[in-house]
Amino acid sequence: MYLQAKKTSILVENKSNYSVIGGLASANGTFVASVWDILESNYVTSSNTVHAVNSLSTAGTFKVAFKETLSFNEETSNASITLKGRDGVNRATATVSQTPVKLIATPSPITFNNGQSNQMETVTITTSNDGTISSGLTISPQSNDWVMSNVSGNKIILKTTAENDTGLNPRVTNFTITYKGTKIILTVNQKCDFNPSATVNIGGIEWMKYNLGKSRSEGGWTYATKLPSECTDDPIKTKSHGRFYKFNIGDKSWPTTGSITDWESIIIEENSDWVTTNNPCPNGYRLPTVEEFKNLVSNSTQSVEGGLSASDYGYMVFTSKNSTNEKLEFILTGYVNRLTGTIRNQGAFADYWSSTQIESSYAYTLNISSARANPKYKSSKSNGYSIRCVKK
Repeated sequence: MYLQAKKTSILVENKSNYSVIGGLASANGTFVASVWDILESNYVTSSNTVHAVNSLSTAGTFKVAFKETLSFNEETSNASITLKGRDGVNRATATVSQTPVKLIATPSPITFNNGQSNQMETVTITTSNDGTISSGLTISPQSNDWVMSNVSGNKIILKTTAENDTGLNPRVTNFTITYKGTKIILTVNQKCDFNPSATVNIGGIEWMKYNLGKSRSEGGWTYATKLPSECTDDPIKTKSHGRFYKFNIGDKSWPTTGSITDWESIIIEENSDWVTTNNPCPNGYRLPTVEEFKNLVSNSTQSVEGGLSASDYGYMVFTSKNSTNEKLEFILTGYVNRLTGTIRNQGAFADYWSSTQIESSYAYTLNISSARANPKYKSSKSNGYSIRCVKK
């Protein structure tokens, strides 16, 4: 009696040429061979390690590994899956290939030109080799501390959840978008409306646009991060305040709102201007002199905006007489009383330190109220006042 030889064959998912678009854990394979041609399943081999053959059995089945995660810009990977006989001769071959989904994000990158919260942008994800995306799109992370995302079909909806007042212009974050195991990186930028080094030239003097917050010795300079006119959601205009300082003390400041618990009620008596070694302003900046305050007032027109009360802070706008585009805004923060450590006249008055003393207990300030801007006001060195720096 004669045994009929089986026709030798090998297939992956019942195909001699099996192609995959996107990620896949593995694919099932089968082979057929006569017992005298091949007896051991490990005669099935792959031409590369990406699509390695595993889970072999003598029953004529095997598995081919595929990448589960791909980058959209990877090249197609190919492999020959070969059934070899005992004599080492190829009995049959199947081919496999894996191509990432060619994802396209439009627009990309995303830039929020407005540094405010609640700004929205939509990104459309399409493919050039896998048809239309209707579902299955994911994004990670779904949110961070300043932007959140939602997925709808092939749309990514991005929304800013916080203002960019970091001084970073822009700040940047990356999202990973995944479809069928293929990933694409979406870069999202948010520009900053706040530039701590921005200045306004009035009367030949470069004035910082923002009040000084903390000094270098308090952990690094900070600033008010908004102009008073930009605080449309806060009548107290807190982000425009900065901090309070005593005269000629550059290593300690106090908040402009709430109760002050660490006020130093020392009376300053010294025969000195504000010395350079105590300069609280950032590198390249200093306190203005009384003459520079006088220069500011004489080279500008002044107007008062806001409610001029503790519930709706007022502010004075100095507009250059040479250019109406050059403006400075000074918030009426009030001041800290030297004896009690309490904040007074919030929203209605303000004093800004000059570096010029009058005598041992008094120095000049720019005093602002609804009625006037007095650039040569006599103030106690022991009170707490605001600071606006000028460029050296």
